[in-house]
Amino acid sequence: MIITNLKQVRQALEKAGANMDEGARNARDEMMLALIQLSKEEIKGRRPEGQKATSGIPPMNRSGNLRRSIRGEKFRKGFASYSAIVGPTIVYGRAVEIGGQWAPRSWKGTSAMAGFPYMKPAFIKFRTVAPAIIAKHIGQVVK
Repeated sequence: MIITNLKQVRQALEKAGANMDEGARNARDEMMLALIQLSKEEIKGRRPEGQKATSGIPPMNRSGNLRRSIRGEKFRKGFASYSAIVGPTIVYGRAVEIGGQWAPRSWKGTSAMAGFPYMKPAFIKFRTVAPAIIAKHIGQVVK
């Protein structure tokens, strides 16, 4: 009579797979929240009355609408394959970030055409924290 442990092996593989999928989802969720937070932190303080904005650096807070509009949307592509999109939902969010052709007519011929990036600096900071987040959630599964 042949005795095997195939049932136990299969159960262990299914559990490892479920843990991997959960770890990937949790990593995506934490990374999305981290990028949202970093983006909001780039929009700092209030510009003094009458002072002009300086292009090429993150905008200062004016009404809070841009900061409040930064959100994330989650997607699942398949087994342990998750993604998210983070950015402003307000109509002028792109114009503030990159200026150029998306800038309002009132910006034409001004230094504001260069934009006031807040997402790009946040993403640069995010790239330093993302590996630790991934290791935190996926590293647990692999051990």
